[in-house]
Amino acid sequence: MKVVVDSNIVFSALLKFTGSIDDILFNSEDLFTFYAPLYLQDEINDHWDKLLKISKLSEDELRESQFRIYKRIEFIDEHLISERIWRSSELLTKDIDVDDTAFIALTKYL
Repeated sequence: MKVVVDSNIVFSALLKFTGSIDDILFNSEDLFTFYAPLYLQDEINDHWDKLLKISKLSEDELRESQFRIYKRIEFIDEHLISERIWRSSELLTKDIDVDDTAFIALTKYL
């Protein structure tokens, strides 16, 4: 099954090394293929200092966690998604959270 993961899922996985999110990401290889837009990497980078502070991990530990999580996600370039899909996705997110548009568009694309 194809599953699009959003920033909140990756933030949670980075901050908690044990729990249901980690279990799903790392122990379901035969069940799920995880996808995310490249935009997710930008979001993680934009919030990196906050993640470091909240996690209380060293830079190396957080980078290792990021690497392990990213290995389980297939990142898709948003430029592959048609303008029609982007427009319809924007309509769905405009009154909720426009930051989710890329994730909705990727879901429709897949």
